[in-house]
This record gives sequence, C-alpha cells and structure tokens, in this order.
Amino acid sequence: MTASTNSVSAQSFDTASIKVEEALAARVPAKIKAAGVLTIGSDTAYAPWEFLSEKDGQTPEGIDVDIANAIGRKLGLRIDFQTSAFEAILPALGTKFDLGVSAFSVTNERLKAVNFVSYADTGSLWAVKAGNPTKFDPNDVCGRKIAIQSGTYFEKAMLAENDRCKSAGKAEIELLPFSKQPEALTRVAAGGADATVSGEAGTGYAAKQSNGALETLKPTAGELSEHGPNGIAVPKSDMALTELVADTINALIADGTYKALLDTWGVGSVIPEKALVNPEVKI
Repeated sequence: MTASTNSVSAQSFDTASIKVEEALAARVPAKIKAAGVLTIGSDTAYAPWEFLSEKDGQTPEGIDVDIANAIGRKLGLRIDFQTSAFEAILPALGTKFDLGVSAFSVTNERLKAVNFVSYADTGSLWAVKAGNPTKFDPNDVCGRKIAIQSGTYFEKAMLAENDRCKSAGKAEIELLPFSKQPEALTRVAAGGADATVSGEAGTGYAAKQSNGALETLKPTAGELSEHGPNGIAVPKSDMALTELVADTINALIADGTYKALLDTWGVGSVIPEKALVNPEVKI
C-alpha cells in the first residue's frame, strides 16, 4: 500500500429499504429499546470491514457498518457506530458498547469473556511488497520480520509460531507490532518488513487499493491456512441479546438481503450458511 494507506473506495449497501420485523423488534432489551439506539464499538481502520470516510475522515463506512445498519433497520433501532482501539472493545461490552462489530476472529479464549454470533466465514492472507523482493515463504516464517496488528488472533498465531521456531532451533521471528493494520501494511510496502498477515477480505482489499505496491500470498499449511468464523461480540451476561442478533442475521440471510450486502463489497463468498451463537472453533 502506498503512503496513503487509508485510501478506500466506498461502495456501501443501501439499507434504507429494509423493513422492521416486528417479531424481532419486540425482543429488543428494554434498556436499548428505551434509548432507541444500538451502540457499537469498532476499530475503524480495517478496510473493507470498517474504515473512516475519505470525505470527512469521521463517518464510519464498510461491510461491518452496513451489517450493523441492516440489523438496526430490522430491529427499528438507530445505530451509533463508535471508533475504539481494537483491544479496548471487548472489555467495554455491556458498559460503553452493546455490541462489538469489528471483524473479530472467534477464538476459544475470547469466548470465555464474551458471546459471539458468527456472521462471516473467513481465512487468512499474507501481504508482501510487490514482486516479493525478500522471497518470503508463508509456510516458513522463522527468522523473518513480520509486521502485525497488536491484540489480534494473528499476533497470537505468530507468537505461537515463534515458539515453534525456537523449539526447532531456528531463527526467531522479529515481530513489529502496530496498533492499526494499515500501519503494518505501510511498513511492508515501504520495505521495512518482509510481510504482514491478517484476514483475507481486508488484506485482499488493501492490496487492490495499493496501486501495485502490495501483493498477496495464501498460506497453504498450518493454522493460518484454515477458515473460521468472524463474530459479532455480545456481553457474556446477555444471552437474550445474543440470540436476537443471531436471529436477525438469519432473517437477513433468509430474505436475500445479507448476500446482496456482501456482494456489494465483493465478499459474497464469506457468507455463512447460518449465524450461530458461540460456534465451536479450533483456535
């Protein structure tokens, strides 16, 4: 990605035609219904899932924003989509935020702290500088310099991989942590790191937006080669809201709205067969 890593082409799905589904709206928790607002925490620097508009640098846009708005329309609620540091979202559920919608990978560790509703099925993708000048091999990362977003599943995966490198007597991975994924991508494009890894939709979109500065590599072995669910995070204590979110997404899947929304962003392939509450995962 070029120096302007936040350059994104908006192509939002128009949710205005989505009608309130009364049976679902009747189940909205009293506190949320009284406010008329569903407050959502998101790290708005992870295009195409969520990012801030080029026009004003403040308005959230992206796949997750459209999904949140679609949920709000079905439930008759306004959406307040708030920017937060990624690692600060889950601890603030139930106090500052009703939901966390930020392309969270569902992991067993996170499931101890929050409920998740699966809403996309995604894999991992590496980004390297165009031409792969360091001959980076995604299946042999020992001794490599990897830019990574802090607090993510991908950071934990790299830390675990580094342990394997050390156990095998190989050179350690040099991890360069960044608070936002665009910063990691910029470092790679500038030649300051061999590669970065993140979700396939975000990484693929970033490479397309990079004016030829980045290219992608698919992992073909190990944990990062597997697909798994992204989840909307809900307070652990609120199973009623969790089930309502799942039923609302499944209503959007059933009437075709959800596929149309994802297709607008070119990621129709990530649609799940069904939104599940606290799905079983391997990670």
